Amino acid sequence: METAGDIQRVRYRFIGHVQHRGFRYACSVAADTAQATGWVRNEPDGTVIAEVQTSKEGQLAFVKRLSSIVPGLGYDWSVGHEQEVDVRGGERNFLVRRF
Repeated sequence: METAGDIQRVRYRFIGHVQHRGFRYACSVAADTAQATGWVRNEPDGTVIAEVQTSKEGQLAFVKRLSSIVPGLGYDWSVGHEQEVDVRGGERNFLVRRF
């Protein structure tokens, strides 16, 4: 059984060919697979940022599912930065934002 202490929130910055290819939608599908909440948005510098809140196993499932939806992990796009941030209570969905 998962407890509140098992939940983590990670901010990912994706770099490479991540805009204009359905990447934010793919993040949403991957978050659904990982039973995650949070958000994803395009950045003006061409990167994509996502905050994903789920278990540690869910974080791994998120990245694995994302790489299966958007091929090219490691050469076409990659995780440029990953940082654990504070967990947010009361969040119910994973949102796709514009900017």
